[in-house]
Amino acid sequence: MTTRDIREPHRDTEDHGEAPTASVAIAALAEGDSPRLGGLDMVHVRSLADRVDAMPPLLVRRAGMRVIDGHHRLAAARSRGLDRVPVRWFEGSDDEAFVAAVRLNSSHGLPLAPHERAAAARRLLDSCPERSDRWVASVCGVAPRTVAALRARSAPEGETAGHRVGRDGRRRPLSAREGRERAREIMTREPQASLRAVARRAGISVGTALDVRRRLAAEPEETPAAAPADSLRPRLEQLLRDPSLRYNDQGRTLLRLVTSTLAFMERPDSAAQAAASQSREALQLVARACAEGWQRFGAQVADGEPRQDGPGVAV
Repeated sequence: MTTRDIREPHRDTEDHGEAPTASVAIAALAEGDSPRLGGLDMVHVRSLADRVDAMPPLLVRRAGMRVIDGHHRLAAARSRGLDRVPVRWFEGSDDEAFVAAVRLNSSHGLPLAPHERAAAARRLLDSCPERSDRWVASVCGVAPRTVAALRARSAPEGETAGHRVGRDGRRRPLSAREGRERAREIMTREPQASLRAVARRAGISVGTALDVRRRLAAEPEETPAAAPADSLRPRLEQLLRDPSLRYNDQGRTLLRLVTSTLAFMERPDSAAQAAASQSREALQLVARACAEGWQRFGAQVADGEPRQDGPGVAV
């Protein structure tokens, strides 16, 4: 499977409910490639047969008339003696069809068993090894760490793939070493180039570009100065009103961290004076580490793609 095959999946893999419906003879349909390893669950088939008239359309690949999603619905329709069923058409390759089958079977209907999800993930790792762990995980409905473990066990010895393609279709290097070197060269030649421009040209994240710039800086003072704390109050109030942050646990945690940090920035002198002499060295190290952490976070937010795997790693 090429990157183009999977970079922009057919819309039917995501929202096939909007595609036009067609009525197709059951005899014309063939079984498609399914991620289910144990065949049909007849108990589920019988439960569907009781409400066959209300079942959603099957997803069928027009080339070959093979069912991608809806094998249990098809069996239920057959058990009721129906001649025709509603379908929605899928236009895409064999690999795209399997991705659609896995994604849809992982998100609705009879859930895939854990071993079926793992088997689907292994197959996707074989067919598109350049895809990131998070992309495979999002298709199969498993955790990225599960995909990473499967990749580690199945990767050929000495594998040298140098990049991964994330859920947004963008390529990112597994190792940022070469990208860092390119960024260093660009920054040396063009010291006024923005971090975003350097990152784009070097093929690294903005967070990695920021780290390269910090390492190149001769003195810490060369780092751009932060805005005064009192000027940030309006921005903080704006964040506190943002429903996307207020109404989920991670957002509320972030708001508490930002509020506490800004309150500290407004009176750092009194806090420094309260520190005992034997604690000052440890506090200095911790404060610098926290400042660098916030800088990396700010760079990731600016990049538009916060990642948990560290700068320069595909997610």
